[in-house]
Amino acid sequence: MLSPTSAFESQVRLLSRIVLEAFGQPATNHNDLGRIKTNEYCQRQCNGCSEICNLIRWGEVQRRQDNLFEGCSSPRMIHHSFLELDYCARVSGCDTCRTFRRAFLLEQITGRDVESLANPDLQSPVYAVLSIESSGDRLLLTSTPTQKPSFSATVALNHEPRHLADDPTKGGARLITDFQELRRVVQDCHHNHECSSRYRWSRRNPTWLLEIKDSNHVRLVRGPDNLVDYVVLSYSWGDPAEMPATEWARIKGAGTKTKDGVPVPERLNLFPAWHLPETMQDAIRITKNLGFSYLWIDNVCIPKGTNWDTEASLMHEVYGNAAFTLVASSSSKATDRMIKDRLAWSHRSKAVKLRGKWLHNTQVPLDKIRLESPVARRSWTLQEERLSPRVLYWAEQRWYWSCPESQVAELEELGHITPQNTSLMRRSPQTFLELCRTGDIEQLHEEWLDIVEAYTPRDLVEPRDRFLAIAGLAVRFYSAKAEAGGSFISEEYLAGLWRDNFARHLAWSVAKGADSRQNLQHIAPSWSWASLPLRMETNTKHTFKSSEHFKFISAVEEKIDSAKAMTSPNGAQHDSLSRGRAMEERGRGVKAVDVEGRFRRFVSENAKQVSWDAIEWRRGKRVGFNFGAFPGQDLFARQDSDGRIISKDAHSGEIVGQLDYVVPDEAPKSPFTPYVPCGGEKEIMCLELGESAMLLLIKNPTWGQQESYRRVGVAIGHENRKGFFYGCETRTVRLA
Repeated sequence: MLSPTSAFESQVRLLSRIVLEAFGQPATNHNDLGRIKTNEYCQRQCNGCSEICNLIRWGEVQRRQDNLFEGCSSPRMIHHSFLELDYCARVSGCDTCRTFRRAFLLEQITGRDVESLANPDLQSPVYAVLSIESSGDRLLLTSTPTQKPSFSATVALNHEPRHLADDPTKGGARLITDFQELRRVVQDCHHNHECSSRYRWSRRNPTWLLEIKDSNHVRLVRGPDNLVDYVVLSYSWGDPAEMPATEWARIKGAGTKTKDGVPVPERLNLFPAWHLPETMQDAIRITKNLGFSYLWIDNVCIPKGTNWDTEASLMHEVYGNAAFTLVASSSSKATDRMIKDRLAWSHRSKAVKLRGKWLHNTQVPLDKIRLESPVARRSWTLQEERLSPRVLYWAEQRWYWSCPESQVAELEELGHITPQNTSLMRRSPQTFLELCRTGDIEQLHEEWLDIVEAYTPRDLVEPRDRFLAIAGLAVRFYSAKAEAGGSFISEEYLAGLWRDNFARHLAWSVAKGADSRQNLQHIAPSWSWASLPLRMETNTKHTFKSSEHFKFISAVEEKIDSAKAMTSPNGAQHDSLSRGRAMEERGRGVKAVDVEGRFRRFVSENAKQVSWDAIEWRRGKRVGFNFGAFPGQDLFARQDSDGRIISKDAHSGEIVGQLDYVVPDEAPKSPFTPYVPCGGEKEIMCLELGESAMLLLIKNPTWGQQESYRRVGVAIGHENRKGFFYGCETRTVRLA
């Protein structure tokens, strides 16, 4: 899913490393980099940009010597700071610097990023590196200050000029969004695509909607009986720890109060939009400018006192039925403006040519906008995006549109999604909905694992909402399987995992052992990823083949009112929606499961503990293990810093496991310890999940009359020990 962004990030890291290694070395002999002259193409060019000509000349030499050459040049400084480059572009009129300035600005997703780019305290020299690749040459630009953040951008070099017919500055500088172009894109999807007929869930509106009378006045109304075209806002509330208490109170205060179960008259009557935080105000303006009269905002349209659990399980309807979801990618918090002057377009564009090469700005990948904006750090917004057939991403300098049939960036079509262009579909935010529609059960399970991996690094204001924030996705997942298999399906939702592929779902791992003091095992059982602390990187995607010895037996769940759970708000029972909601609600209450599988100790009783450094082997970038100093010995070792643990019998291969938690610096006051204490490694048991996957378990002190175990880690990919469970007993084990 991250391939376009990952490729970009790897080049940024390479560029930053090259520049940092070059710091302290003179990159240019020019003292006055901003001095302007006219080049052979009658274009204004500063002394700093003459260094670009030297880079291109270097590339020509490499190509003459080897026409298959690929690599990067050494860095050359083109300006002493971004502010100097900005001045050169705006005031001196250097055509090349204008292209570079726009490249830096287009890379910034939020308003805060743009402000940081021009922050005098974060200035440092701007360097350029020429990257020669088979796919085309590019200039990699970076401004690497001594403190974060660092800024990077990319400019492509072509043999032909870029077509500029749709340039936004054709008639002069344009700082304000042209809604006419965006309206065309939205209407084209509405009239010419099959998104509505394929993905719209039902004809029900949300219970409450904001009705927009004009750009300055709104009121809260009940959703009409017949489905209307409404827009949904997906945004980040912000981190209360990073703002004044009064600002956070204003954001929370935007919620609709109720009296006797009904919204207060102040919301039911027309009220000024400026009573709401700035992101919401601008969402109202955008919605109105695009020709829509209704907007749904969670904090406003779910009145206080509403059954939050019920509303959370209906999110697949709220987002699935919307005309589109507006994602406030440019806002770091709800009080940030979305509609602002867009500085990247503040001057006329011009085709720039240096030493026979045309320079033009590259398109920032949609994945970068999706995955690096502040919205992507909020847990609730994951399902908001993946349950939405159409999404409008509003970044600081331009908008992006994504639907199941096309992806469009402002002024540039990214491509239509067709059977011949399936790579776009794999990158599409709508992949989950497409798999639900087609009923590809195997791929649907893989998509759920991808959802988990995208969900666990995100943050929540209230940790108790860990399951509620993906309840809509769980209901949609179950409904897809119910519609494919009818009323009689075996699928169960089990604390964020699914029964039909339970062994595969159990085999998640952490990237690094967590701080056990932040665990959420009071919310979810130890075997569920939901028991991990918030903001944890996890890995769910690896080659997996289930063991024929593993079997799911039953779940232990908290009792709920099943009659209530099986009834939808309008009284209908037993349809796929009400069954899905009941399944999701039951799944949240599952605390333990009984499974069957091959079972044994992870570390032999006779094993000797050795230090990690005594067995780790490094040769440059290669890392492995060397047990030559301990011939004929059973041993184990533990890496305290990241939670890795290794077990090796005397004459067999080693197994490397990953513990979920590291040992904290201070012992907890509670006797409950989700981590393996030092000296407790020989108590670890393991349960076979697949041919190269096992759970690492510790026995619980008590669980009524039933012996039970809690998860402490996992071992994946033990190719050196394929026969580890050979001849072991098969046992029924309760996981709690």
